[in-house]
Amino acid sequence: MKAALGKFQKRHRGIAMVISMVFILLFSTLSVALVSMSNNNAQIAGNQQKVNNAFCAAQSGIHCAKRIISTVPLDSTMTNTVSETEADQTWAKFCTHLRDWSLDGKSVPAAQGFTDSQGSGDEIITQYLDFGNMGTTFKLRFYRYDSDPFTIKVQSIGSKNSITRSVNMDLSITKDSSVLQYAIASRGRMWITGDSTIHGDIYSAWDRTDISPFNMTSDSRVEGTVNTVLNLDDIEYANDFQLETLDENGNPIDVNGDPLGINYEDRYIDPDDELQGYHEGCNYDQLDQTNIPGMDISDYDTDSYNSGLYDIPSSGDIEIEYFPHKPSDQGGYSSPKYYSSRKLYRHVYENTTFTDAILDDNRNALFRNCTFEGVLYIDCYKSGSYKYNNVRFEDCTFNGIIVTDVPQQFKWKDNCLYFTGEATFNNSTADATILAPHFNVNLGNTNPNLGENNVLTGAIVGGIVDVRGNAQIYGTIISMCDTTGWSSGYVTNIGATLGDGGSETTEAGDVGTIEITPDEDKMLPSGITSPIVIKPLQNTYSEGI
Repeated sequence: MKAALGKFQKRHRGIAMVISMVFILLFSTLSVALVSMSNNNAQIAGNQQKVNNAFCAAQSGIHCAKRIISTVPLDSTMTNTVSETEADQTWAKFCTHLRDWSLDGKSVPAAQGFTDSQGSGDEIITQYLDFGNMGTTFKLRFYRYDSDPFTIKVQSIGSKNSITRSVNMDLSITKDSSVLQYAIASRGRMWITGDSTIHGDIYSAWDRTDISPFNMTSDSRVEGTVNTVLNLDDIEYANDFQLETLDENGNPIDVNGDPLGINYEDRYIDPDDELQGYHEGCNYDQLDQTNIPGMDISDYDTDSYNSGLYDIPSSGDIEIEYFPHKPSDQGGYSSPKYYSSRKLYRHVYENTTFTDAILDDNRNALFRNCTFEGVLYIDCYKSGSYKYNNVRFEDCTFNGIIVTDVPQQFKWKDNCLYFTGEATFNNSTADATILAPHFNVNLGNTNPNLGENNVLTGAIVGGIVDVRGNAQIYGTIISMCDTTGWSSGYVTNIGATLGDGGSETTEAGDVGTIEITPDEDKMLPSGITSPIVIKPLQNTYSEGI
């Protein structure tokens, strides 16, 4: 037994050493692999950092490009589109401005022609500019194809050592139409009531802290934000009104008293809140937007519309009406509502089609069952001293745009567009339905039934605009008259209830359903002087290598 055990021990002598050597070899190999992997990871991380640096530099370049284009001094235009000549002038001014800017103290070569697979055009390219990190730079390339002079393309190329990344975006040469970002933009107060839904933001430049700029009933909705120039501290200090209920930190709360999230239906609304209906928050202390084109009488000149028009002759049929008037069961149009109601000798036109026509001042016309094709121009005396036009449209159809002269004073009873009965609008391709600065635009009962025949497309401009009855508006309502000098009245009214006390509602038919949907991509109508701008098109943003 001992002899056998000895033989076994001799046969396996040294196995432990062999196994040890194998493990040493394996661990050595693993260590080498780990070191190699660590080096590779470090290299990958280093490359990724370079990629990130290059990408950040490219993005910084895009921000730099936006800053440059926002400071280019450009001309203004009264037309609703930018001409090709104006686009060429804008490109030339931009190139000059870029060269004068002297980015990072480095000169910019002059623009030159180029040709690629997309066509030919002009380009201007900066030198590489330091991004801040060692060896990280970016350069900007602005270019424009001859086939599309209204689009400037910008490419920002970021570089870190030999690694580059690019960010691209298109810029549009267009007319400033920033007021169209709002569904309603008003210089004065605004009341929203009845079955009214606003599919967008609203804005008021009313800056008095003693009277609220907004009033909204619980049956109305603003599916957007409510924007005011008033500071929250000023409102709270005056203590005359509150737009919404806020907690001690100035944040809205829900019905349980907790901070309100994005479910605005849960908003707590106090009986003292001026905004009783659904809305998606208030923005206080907004910059005074009255410098936006379209919000001041000096922006308007509609003379370009009144050339080549047919002169509507005077009518031998005269009717006496009052404005404002009593309800129909109390005398209607022939009875003054107030002692101060204006007596009007209306020239009456019935069952007539007018094409590209002009109505002389002081006609104070009444159009019954008339159709208007193209442009209807309402004349008045610009100084606002004695020649006016208070025009009533009853059961009329509009297949074009209504434009007025530009009175320098707002006199709501004298210069007025008053729509009664079943007004039908078919101007689906226009940039405006009504362009009537410093006129009282009273849309009354636009149509008794919702449908395709009462869709108003494009901007509706007035000194003050009232909309009641049933209407669908695809565009922006602009009430451009500064009414801060009056403590009561002179309010933009959207919707009506017979008991709201805030409009000229006289009939049950004035109560209806109203929807307003802004279209920011629409063009601002001709007749509004507006700067040409170079506008970044955010939806064209792309990234590349």
